[in-house]
Amino acid sequence: MGDKKYLTGFDHAFQMAMTHTPLLSEETIPIMDAVGRIVSRDIFARINAPSVNSSLKDGYAVISEDLKCASMEHPVPLDLIGTIEAGSSRSYVVTRGKCVRILTGAPIPQGSDAVLAGEFAKIDGNRVFGFADAHPSRNIMLEGTDVGKGERLLREGSEIGPSVVSLLVAGGITEVPVRKKPRVGLLATGDEILLPGAEFKPGKLFASNMALQEAWLKSRGFNTRFSLSGDTHQALSHEVEKLLAVSDAIVTSGGAWEGDRDLIVSVLEALGWKKLFHHVRMGPGKAVGMGLIDGKPIFCLPGGPPSNEMAFLMIAYPAICKMAGYGPYPFVRLCGELLSPVRGETAWTQFLHCTVEKKGDHYLIQPIKLASRLKSMADAKAILSIPEGVSVIEEGADVTVHLLDHAIMKTGESPASCKRPLM
Repeated sequence: MGDKKYLTGFDHAFQMAMTHTPLLSEETIPIMDAVGRIVSRDIFARINAPSVNSSLKDGYAVISEDLKCASMEHPVPLDLIGTIEAGSSRSYVVTRGKCVRILTGAPIPQGSDAVLAGEFAKIDGNRVFGFADAHPSRNIMLEGTDVGKGERLLREGSEIGPSVVSLLVAGGITEVPVRKKPRVGLLATGDEILLPGAEFKPGKLFASNMALQEAWLKSRGFNTRFSLSGDTHQALSHEVEKLLAVSDAIVTSGGAWEGDRDLIVSVLEALGWKKLFHHVRMGPGKAVGMGLIDGKPIFCLPGGPPSNEMAFLMIAYPAICKMAGYGPYPFVRLCGELLSPVRGETAWTQFLHCTVEKKGDHYLIQPIKLASRLKSMADAKAILSIPEGVSVIEEGADVTVHLLDHAIMKTGESPASCKRPLM
């Protein structure tokens, strides 16, 4: 796999990618469009919820002292002076010996300090007989119990989930500041490449690498733009410049090694590319490179499908997700038992496709061994990494994998953690 001294270690390349990939600026969007987005600032409640002391039950707003001695044997009579519903603007003052019929969510009338649940009272005309006590604050939700004005509801960097939307709306939030989603330019290089839908000709290849990249990026809601280029400096330079004008990041596929037609790095350098790394001790995917032009990250990926996939999923995709404010690991990390031994290269970080089977409360990890590269990629449910310095992981060992298919976690529980690090 080449001389170690000429390559960047995978862990170092990953950290460089995360460090040098910029966070995008913020935009303000309606709260109902914000699920899955990352807030760019702390969010504070603008109002109290509930905004007034309110009833938790249908019943009667009373003065607790009046019912201190109430029981089934000795019901306490109270004069009924009115009814109040949720959202009502009616105003009552409860004094000793009186009560107000109150519905769930209605504001507590002045003078009342408790709500007697309806099942502990009997009404007879304008008289209510209470046969249970109601201590102060009984069945009352105090103003601001759910959300207090000025309370921090979300920290910067948090992802907005459906349940969080309810909390924010209750706190009077209608718009939220979030990180912008990156616009990603995808450039496939090579005279043999065709876009999906083009007329097929023998000797040509459809841009399956680009299709995989777009699928992952669109799963996050990121915008993508396709481009193809032949193997000439002029054509490549032209396409890169077009994508730079409309993209926050660019991913190129093909031409990243050192052959006669591997031109992309020299083209990028001519355009002012500040290289961070090129060639990484990882397999597959060692030809991957990354650099910046005008602060925009550009990832150079090899053309072979397994190498392209691993370089994209392990380096480019996490970095692009970071631009939108997501954490450095876009995949759930899951622990399971390895069903077959796997071997790596001690000088490299090795990545393997795996299937994952759930058995009871644990997971079984099986490395995939298929002759077809694309079928292996399609069947993979997870990716196992063999860290640099590890030559073999034995059958039965606990391993941690990048989970590609969340449907495996059918019961919705959090995956177990392993002692073995993923990256």
